[in-house]
Amino acid sequence: MDAEFWHQRWQEARIGFHRQQINPQLRQYWPQLAVPAHTEVLVPLCGKSNDMHWLAEQGHTVAGFELSALAVHDFFADTQLAARQEAIGPYQCWHTEQISLYQGDFFQAEQLGRRFDAAYDRAALIALPHSMQAQYVALLANLLNPGAVLLLITVNYAPEQQQAPPFSVSVQAVSSLFEPYFTIEHCGKIAEGQENPRVASGELTFFDELCFVLKRKQY
Repeated sequence: MDAEFWHQRWQEARIGFHRQQINPQLRQYWPQLAVPAHTEVLVPLCGKSNDMHWLAEQGHTVAGFELSALAVHDFFADTQLAARQEAIGPYQCWHTEQISLYQGDFFQAEQLGRRFDAAYDRAALIALPHSMQAQYVALLANLLNPGAVLLLITVNYAPEQQQAPPFSVSVQAVSSLFEPYFTIEHCGKIAEGQENPRVASGELTFFDELCFVLKRKQY
């Protein structure tokens, strides 16, 4: 899946993945991670997620990575936050006191020489086709310090019923992808059932949102 696909989605405002509400599993499970205040939280493929504002309200700083310049612009415009801009490595970066958004290809993030102690992924892994997911997980592991924690949210449905993002990532798939680098706890599940329009229409037989707490292994 190339960059042009996502640029076009944002230009055409086909962003059904965006949610105005804070993710309920983020609210429920993030406090259990006991991430100290002021810890910087990595948020890959962040879009204009309001979850980043919630993380900032918990006392964290946030480092979001987003391909679309339009998404970055909208994130700050929607809340009328003033951000300063500068070029950092391969990225254009917009800063406020607590939130920094790096606009560019997340797969170049190692060029910054940054490492993080916490991360949140609600819509990154599931945005990537299965052929790219192992590369993404390896990069994420390299960006996190030993002992770092990751709150991961995926969706799960019968994958043969949909061949477009968000891609289905089951409990078994999470285990296969992350186990070489992380300990894994499956902590939450929301079964949307008929509340999901694709289930209600018969397009999908089920649609679940899964939540995991992962900890970067010590080496």
